[in-house]
Amino acid sequence: MRYHIKIAALLLLGIVSCKDNLEESPYSSLSKEVVFKDEDGLNQATIGVYHAWTAPDFNDITSRFILTESGHRYATAGLLGSGADPYYRFGHTSTSGAFESVWARFYKIIFRANTVIANAKQAVPGEEEEADPYIAEARFLRGYAYFNLVRFFGGVPLILDEVKSLDDEALIFAPRSTNIQVYDAIIADLTFAEANLPDSRGGAELGRVSAGAAKAMLGKVYLTMAGKPLNMTANYQKAVDRLSELVGPENEEKYDFELLPDFQEIFALSNERNREIVLSFGYFINSSNPNGNILPFNLFPSGLVNGDEQTNYGLTYDFYKLFEKTDTRRDFTLVYRYAFQGSARAGAEPGDSIIYNPAIGNYIVKRTNASFGHDDFKYGIAFGKLAREPRPAGAAVQGYSADLIEMRFSDVLLSLAEALTETGKTAQALPLLNRVRVRAKATPSKATAVADLRAAIRNERRLELSGEFNTVFDIRRWGTLKEEIAAMSSGQIVDNVLVPYSERLEIYPIPQSQIDANPNLQQNDGW
Repeated sequence: MRYHIKIAALLLLGIVSCKDNLEESPYSSLSKEVVFKDEDGLNQATIGVYHAWTAPDFNDITSRFILTESGHRYATAGLLGSGADPYYRFGHTSTSGAFESVWARFYKIIFRANTVIANAKQAVPGEEEEADPYIAEARFLRGYAYFNLVRFFGGVPLILDEVKSLDDEALIFAPRSTNIQVYDAIIADLTFAEANLPDSRGGAELGRVSAGAAKAMLGKVYLTMAGKPLNMTANYQKAVDRLSELVGPENEEKYDFELLPDFQEIFALSNERNREIVLSFGYFINSSNPNGNILPFNLFPSGLVNGDEQTNYGLTYDFYKLFEKTDTRRDFTLVYRYAFQGSARAGAEPGDSIIYNPAIGNYIVKRTNASFGHDDFKYGIAFGKLAREPRPAGAAVQGYSADLIEMRFSDVLLSLAEALTETGKTAQALPLLNRVRVRAKATPSKATAVADLRAAIRNERRLELSGEFNTVFDIRRWGTLKEEIAAMSSGQIVDNVLVPYSERLEIYPIPQSQIDANPNLQQNDGW
């Protein structure tokens, strides 16, 4: 978020969710009686919920990226070839590892949030209302976890009470709730957060969620519910109502949001938790905290900043061409050319110019005109929309300090523009779209008809928000997955075939390990 949250105590208890391997060994745990004995302990427990979003293991962070950003017409293999496989070509099954890892992460967050919610008031006896802001933070973070789960998997077990022991089988082995039941719980959590959090944060609290963040997330929840699979189109107006409260000079000042003038500066380490960031989770690397954000290692092209980056994911040249040449987002979102850093490898020397050659579908070393890395398959242009700064000397491969950005104010503007368009208010929607385009030095749109403006906004979400945990969720709520698969070509699929469209691909399978562990769970249709 806008603040590197310092973790003074990592929670508390072992975690129990819907399966045995969600138990967390409490190597340095404290009892609830100790943690919740006063407000300071409550504060530390609440910070522990934030920490659950970024704590090891690290692979599920990459898994969440792949599950939200591959599987569309512009996704392809990275330099390694197999990094995004099988997800980008729809070859996954219920036993594919990414599903288990993201499921475990979100239920760990939910477990910790439930513990705070259940015990907060005992930390401030006689002054229970002072616990409400902490409860609101925990409910926001729980609601956002469920928002991710329901968009990944559909209806999931809705666990809203604290799991106190392995005897709480009704919670541990909870059945699936319906989509709408999960969304109702999300709305209840975010509404409580909106009413009990400060409008914005500053000083030592900068980076903790605010009422402004809750309004933004509520608007996005309503926008999602208005689309597929729920098709609750009345929620477009609810999205307009919530998001409109954040937009305009007075509102942006009140909730401390803005659209920064320089797109790249949003992601700079020196400018983290800036006013464009609605929600993010912090990483900070030092000698006592070597664990950081693994995404630069897994996404950057080899030699961009360190020399050993893996490049597990790519985007096609067709995506690169969607950007105008003047668009300042293009060569920051995608690494078309760069100077090689680090020790010599794969035919490149330090300082060599590495350039993507769309004719052969590979990077080449300009000095030798030879392919860089693999030349036996075509791979995409690497993703680069993160702080391009090397990790500290001696840090582990995941030791980058870039925050995990979950939502920006440009998303608020584009979401509001979309909701206004779907309610017929195109004249109000167009200026919001063009605020985003003008900032990027792209030509302002002149679309006025609903269909044209809808298409322009959808395209702009790809250009602006690619790589920020949105793309697959947008495609699903728009109902355009069949079109996405039809637009894919065999040239972007490495070594395997593209699975044809099927309705089952509109949602991911429940992890098979969860089905095996919980007799009350049922698998999604077709899986």
